[in-house]
Amino acid sequence: MNTLKAAWPLGALLIVTFALDLESGSGLELVRLWWTTPGVALLAAAALTAPWRPLLAGAGAIAVLAGWSLVARIAGGELMPVLGPLSMTEVVALMAVIAAVVRLLAPGTAAAVVAGLLAGCVVAQVLRPSHLTPDPDPLRNLVVPAALALGLAVGAGWYLRGRDAARDRATGAAVAAAQQRERLNLARELHDVVAHHVGGMVVQAQAAQAVAGRDAGAAGRVLPLIEGAGAEALSAMRRMVTVLRDAEPAGAPAPVRTADLAADLRAVTTAPAQGIPIRLRVALSEPVPGEVSASVLRLVQESVTNARRYATGAGQIVVEVRTGPGTVRVRVTDDGRPAAGPERHGGGFGLIGMRERVHLLGGSFSAGRLTDRGWQVSAEVPLRTGEK
Repeated sequence: MNTLKAAWPLGALLIVTFALDLESGSGLELVRLWWTTPGVALLAAAALTAPWRPLLAGAGAIAVLAGWSLVARIAGGELMPVLGPLSMTEVVALMAVIAAVVRLLAPGTAAAVVAGLLAGCVVAQVLRPSHLTPDPDPLRNLVVPAALALGLAVGAGWYLRGRDAARDRATGAAVAAAQQRERLNLARELHDVVAHHVGGMVVQAQAAQAVAGRDAGAAGRVLPLIEGAGAEALSAMRRMVTVLRDAEPAGAPAPVRTADLAADLRAVTTAPAQGIPIRLRVALSEPVPGEVSASVLRLVQESVTNARRYATGAGQIVVEVRTGPGTVRVRVTDDGRPAAGPERHGGGFGLIGMRERVHLLGGSFSAGRLTDRGWQVSAEVPLRTGEK
């Protein structure tokens, strides 16, 4: 569908020029129209496919120019020239192919294809039979218009090439910024996890010291707890060092988090008045570490917010969070229609942030439209984030 939308303006222009060709050749014999139409149709097909297959379209156009001219010459067929040896439709199709080739191919390859197309035009000039009155001034009436058409096509392709490069740079910068924001958010949450573990270690050590005089075995019982908390803190610190950056993050505030992940999930999935109903399913058969629960909560919050914003006509949003053998799985699904526009979720940068967060924790992430209707975000994150 998107391909048809992109191709229809050029297709309409080719139809108009072909109608003008027919009008200009209305006094010629019908046999010329018969011989001209196949070559015109093949060049038009090359022009319409050039934005997606520029090299193939360029090679095909060269083959049509030379091959069909040779066929017509051998068979004694007569073509219907309008602009030199070519019809107006063929000229427009060739300009479209040249613009796409210059825009999309590497400069060396593009130059070779354009040179081949020019050689094809020369071959057509030599091979195609014509009964028109010889041009008294071919330099002015043929060479100069051909040079102008070539310059216009190459210039258009070069302009579009530069615009594409600028757009790619802007998109790359936006993607990098989204990834940076998510790394900073995750690093800040990991800092809170480290502070929690270290604080617990201090409290446990102080308690052991307070009862050491009365209970000689207190230190032996507390030391394993301190060791476990220290290992968790060390793992979180390693992860934080990996993702930390200098800039301050921007964007939506992180959800308020407590030690109860199920309660936190209920808080972020509470539907506002007259909002889309949300069905929450939580099954936590294993404990979820702090850095993982923070990311799970963030994923659910972001996915629910996006569904509320972009799922037009949705009847409900289903949020599922389940732990399995060593992992926690998150799935957020809606049954709405996608909002108008080329991309859902604000151009896709919210999805980029979520994917970055999950990958930093060693997990997997996917998002996309469902087969019939709706959108689904799913992630699987290991409970032991220090391992990949």
